[in-house]
Amino acid sequence: MDTVTLWEKIKRGLQDGATTAAAKAEYLGKLGRARLEVARSRHTIHEAFAELGGLVYEDLSTDAAAVAKASALVQEQVARLKTLADALQEKEDALGSVKSGDEEQPSDEA
Repeated sequence: MDTVTLWEKIKRGLQDGATTAAAKAEYLGKLGRARLEVARSRHTIHEAFAELGGLVYEDLSTDAAAVAKASALVQEQVARLKTLADALQEKEDALGSVKSGDEEQPSDEA
């Protein structure tokens, strides 16, 4: 008669659990690495698109004839970027004024 003690059952259960946990951890590790690689690839593509867009914008911003030949959507984006660049310049100028002390500083009186 094959009698299995309680301790042997517990030990076998722990071994099976450890094996299952190790397999699951390995799977999750592979899954995480694969997701990270996908995210890295997407980020690299996004950077390449941004760089391409910057190069095209630089070319278009120096050549009014090229902008005139571009599609309406491209013309809108060039105009939008110029507006955003102007707004950024104003904010940078304001920051410079605050840093140099040209603006009135609040007093310590309360």
